[in-house]
Amino acid sequence: MAEENITQNTASEKTAEEKSEFLIEKNILKKYLGTDSHVLVPDTVTVIGDGAFKGQKNIISITLPENISSIGHYAFSGCRSLTSIEIPEKVTTIGDYAFKGCNRLPVVDIPESVRKIGRGAFDSTMMIIH
Repeated sequence: MAEENITQNTASEKTAEEKSEFLIEKNILKKYLGTDSHVLVPDTVTVIGDGAFKGQKNIISITLPENISSIGHYAFSGCRSLTSIEIPEKVTTIGDYAFKGCNRLPVVDIPESVRKIGRGAFDSTMMIIH
């Protein structure tokens, strides 16, 4: 009976990250699992992984922490309601098709730190890039 209780307790306990709306592995945001329209990415994240927000049609704004260095391929692709995102100064790479289909995002300021913008990063958008 004691062994059964130990098994139940272990199975029901989850780490803070597992309970979170974010799937984060080694400071890489792998996937956003939430449903919020305004998203604040945790400060522990340094990389937005490939497809992390892909297809999240309800997100209006995303706040990225200052220590983000890279935005992966298809990271925000298909976020059709996204109207606000600021790319932090430490970002050096924006992946292929990262913002494809973000057709409500009017302006993106690209910091001078960005050295590589991937193929089609802003396809199917109406935005002005600074």
